[in-house]
Amino acid sequence: MIALRSSPSKAGVFLLLLFLILFMGGCALYPLQSVPVTEYRLSPAEALRTIDLRDSEKNFMKGVAQVVVHTEAGRYPLKLAIIAAKPASLRLEAIPIIGLPNFFLSIQNGLIKVYLPQKGEYYVGPATVDNMKTFFPLQVAVPDLVALLMGCRPTLPAEHTILRGSPEGGSYRVDILSRENNPLQSLWIDPANLFLTRWERFGRTGEPLLTVNFDEYFQDNDVSMASRIRFQMPGRDERSISLRYDGATFVPLTNEAERIFDLPVPAGVKTIILK
Repeated sequence: MIALRSSPSKAGVFLLLLFLILFMGGCALYPLQSVPVTEYRLSPAEALRTIDLRDSEKNFMKGVAQVVVHTEAGRYPLKLAIIAAKPASLRLEAIPIIGLPNFFLSIQNGLIKVYLPQKGEYYVGPATVDNMKTFFPLQVAVPDLVALLMGCRPTLPAEHTILRGSPEGGSYRVDILSRENNPLQSLWIDPANLFLTRWERFGRTGEPLLTVNFDEYFQDNDVSMASRIRFQMPGRDERSISLRYDGATFVPLTNEAERIFDLPVPAGVKTIILK
């Protein structure tokens, strides 16, 4: 005898489909989401205070970095020895694959000094943005550049700014605006560890002038530092710099260490005065 099967009811089909969906693809119904930034109960001021407290331990940095400069003219890899101290002391030495350094730059006490051994030229003058960009492919004020190379955020006078915080993707975004509500800087912070992951500066009309990304954090002497820093300057003369530290360390700044930033005029070298 052949048993006749009755047609399943609509309710039975619905329940079967629902069971299969829950069993086979239940995750699609309830996708995993990152914890909203608001649950961290961060205010913009608290986030910045945490970052600045960490950055206060970065007084004097010594490091070696692999650098790639991208401009409209091409790609230029180089190796840099970097020594930096807040607020505005910097020394850079370009290290070729073979031979001695062929580029020296020193900034201290508001003066920039540059020595080009291959040309036999020595430059000295005020450490202005214009003089700086002659020898470094970014238009950045010296204190800001020193801070960024050390993985820190350039600060602004707090009494002239307004702070706003908001979630953006998996980050906590802090916008720093002027009293006239114009954007000055924006920061993207990883809410899990409060590491700075991106910083952006704006011009007078709100256009982005410089974007810096910070990745691959490590620790040295209990100081957190991004080992990879990427600078990007948009516009007609767009350029970028990718910098990866092979090693960087933070030590206390002493009077003896400050002498490192001086770059005396080599004997017999032509001196060129910068305006």
